[in-house]
Amino acid sequence: MEEQKKLTYRPGTIVEGVYRAYSEYFGFVLTDEEHEDIYVSSKDAGSAVNGDTVEVETMVSKTGRHSTEGRIINVLERANKTVVGTYEMTKNGGDVLPLDEKINMLVEIPLGEEMGAVTGARVVVEVTKWPGRWTNAEGRVTEILGYKGDKGLDIDIIVAEHKIPHVFSQKVMNEAQHLSRDIYPEPEIMDFRNQHLVTIDGADSKDLDDAVYCEKRPNGHYMLGVHIADVSRYVKPGSPLDEEAYRRGNSVYLADRVIPMLPFELSNDLCSLNHDEDRYAMSCIMDVDPDGKVTTEKITPSIIRVKRRCNYEEVNKAFDEGIAPDDLKALLPMLKDLDDCARLLRQERHNRGALEFDFPEYKVILDEEGKPIRIVKRNRGEAERMIEDAMIAANEAVARFLTRDGFTSIYRVHDHPNAEKLEALKHLAAIIGYPLHLPEEVQPRDLQQLLEKVKGSEVEQVIEVMTLRSLATACYSTDNVGHFGIASTCYTHFTSPIRRYSDLLVHRLIRQQLGRKLTKQAEEKQAAFLMKASEHISLTEQNAVDAERETTSLKMTEYMEPFVGEPFDAHVTGVTKFGLFVGLDNGVEGLIHVSTMEDDEYLYNEETMTLTGRFNGKQYSLGMPVRVTLVRADKDKQEVDFIMGEIHSPLNLEKRRPGHGGRRNGNRGHGNGRSHNKGAKGKGRRNRK
Repeated sequence: MEEQKKLTYRPGTIVEGVYRAYSEYFGFVLTDEEHEDIYVSSKDAGSAVNGDTVEVETMVSKTGRHSTEGRIINVLERANKTVVGTYEMTKNGGDVLPLDEKINMLVEIPLGEEMGAVTGARVVVEVTKWPGRWTNAEGRVTEILGYKGDKGLDIDIIVAEHKIPHVFSQKVMNEAQHLSRDIYPEPEIMDFRNQHLVTIDGADSKDLDDAVYCEKRPNGHYMLGVHIADVSRYVKPGSPLDEEAYRRGNSVYLADRVIPMLPFELSNDLCSLNHDEDRYAMSCIMDVDPDGKVTTEKITPSIIRVKRRCNYEEVNKAFDEGIAPDDLKALLPMLKDLDDCARLLRQERHNRGALEFDFPEYKVILDEEGKPIRIVKRNRGEAERMIEDAMIAANEAVARFLTRDGFTSIYRVHDHPNAEKLEALKHLAAIIGYPLHLPEEVQPRDLQQLLEKVKGSEVEQVIEVMTLRSLATACYSTDNVGHFGIASTCYTHFTSPIRRYSDLLVHRLIRQQLGRKLTKQAEEKQAAFLMKASEHISLTEQNAVDAERETTSLKMTEYMEPFVGEPFDAHVTGVTKFGLFVGLDNGVEGLIHVSTMEDDEYLYNEETMTLTGRFNGKQYSLGMPVRVTLVRADKDKQEVDFIMGEIHSPLNLEKRRPGHGGRRNGNRGHGNGRSHNKGAKGKGRRNRK
């Protein structure tokens, strides 16, 4: 599998692409997978702003440093019509400087268009006139987010920058508040209220969308029931609730808040599977044989009543230490059956090659003012694993059910890895001492073997991160190409309709399969909608992931600010020509710039991915433990800088402080891949298989 050298454009070629600004000085135009990105200096960018679709004319390189350079000659489509920035009053109105450093423009605000903003206000601006060659952009203030020091303003800014809808209209709220609360048996739905169903979630979860029950049969098989909140009963196609849920695509779980897909009247109450309350559900009843194979399944609307709400911590404590409250003790035989069944499902998934990543997860605990007070490591116990296993099994069972009649459905797909990224993984694995031999057609099992080899080693996390980076990003599609990460030929999302629009669509498709069939015309119309919806919700999901990651990074960086000057134990997570990335035990990651490594002149070896001292021969490599001192934590830029060793003198600390600017905390190496394989359920665990 040879890495393909990318093509270049001949000078004078006009080509369409997306402009990505990397600083105020330069950017690149991305065209296609086969060609190199086109370098564009700021003076050749015209009025293009980061993310715009543009026409670029290639030209002979002015610097000699880039194979292809170009000048933007036309902006075809604007990526954003609004910007978030800081307002400053002027005699003619005001100016807004975007907070995003990649947006290199000043927006002038005429008098009367500032909404009462004064100097220092963080505002959302609609651009009404884009910059010309000699003129600034113009716009009007549409929202005042607040002023420096306001509680929650830092997160409000991220929400605004990502354009996440967070206010429900009165029309939507009226519909939510007037939904019928009557729940009663019906002839066409099954009644599972006599079963001892439980929910198992995080202690602080409020939107409970799945309940489980398991029973071992005399023949050695397990009857596994996964019961999911029936949101489709309340959110009807074309209703205000439906249109808003579609627009949002998913709930967003930020460091200090949840922005729900549905109003709290549904997400936390009417649809939530609350303890001791009758609820409508969509149930998937599976027969699991001793080999972990789901041999039969029944999918049906139902009515359920959860007997007890459980949380992960108490179930893990009961499993590990045998300590449980009396009302939980009575359920332990059922939970033990569930655990045994889950282990069979897990082993079957492992046997077919599924990839299991066990990254530590971290949560930043905030005080009432939104200030970070500690970072806690989340440990996944058997309770988390068995629920994840049950949800994956149900998602696969429903996907199989939807394929039977051959109608267009929506799937959760995860394509095969890209050859170029696999080459990078092979290179890294070989450097670290774990040569990777891959066939022409890579299978999950091939990567699974690598992960098993490095388990427990110093480089385990490095290899896991690089493996994730080599994988495609999971998304939604009407084409069932399978799910590489879990080695599944048929997979969908069924288990979280309260927080994912994809699952709501799947529930509607189930109802359709169970009920009347569509006309050919209606089927074609629905297929077109599902294609459009799958693209839309894939984008909203990625936007949510980016916003969630950004708020966590922000709060982690803010948490570190008081610790400037303190030493820490760390390990090397990345090696580059400009320095070392290091990670702390609390999940914070930062940069040691090579300019601060004053004991020698360090040279970067790309082949071995090491930094080696020219004179003393000291070498730094991936996974290596190091002692470092924190010298900078910039919350606004989400950048963390370290220096090697311990510095006890404040004067020496100041001298060693890098002047280059650091790197965003947690933004190196984890990339899109993190979203592919973090489970099937969510809510705090951010599981996204």
